[in-house]
Amino acid sequence: MFKLFQSHKEDKLKALKIAEKLADKSILPILRRGLKDTSPEIVEKSAYLIRNFK
Repeated sequence: MFKLFQSHKEDKLKALKIAEKLADKSILPILRRGLKDTSPEIVEKSAYLIRNFK
């Protein structure tokens, strides 16, 4: 999943979909990286998913 997140926007979205299904704290590093992405769509999805852990 980390490898997917280092690629293009489409691959990052795939990684976030996998992360959503896992719903495990091990995905937090990926979600934090997503918050700093240049794509607003990635940032929004990461923020949405990270809220589940607060």
